[in-house]
Amino acid sequence: MILNIKYFGVLAEITKKKEEQLVLEDSNVTLNSLKMKMESAYQELQKNNYSIAVNQAMVGMDTAIKDQDVIAFLPPFAGG
Repeated sequence: MILNIKYFGVLAEITKKKEEQLVLEDSNVTLNSLKMKMESAYQELQKNNYSIAVNQAMVGMDTAIKDQDVIAFLPPFAGG
């Protein structure tokens, strides 16, 4: 399974990337298990609050991730 991961704001600074492709052997991946995998790879993520969108939609952490999904790691943002 190939996932397209995008990072925004401070999260791009932490990962030193704006985007990457992630290849996973396991096809039974939830958003929560992906989050844990990414926090293991980029431990500084654990210290930050952020949201994760799948294909431009906010979804639950138990959502199944599919091949070619676009996963966006979003920092907190305020409106005014």
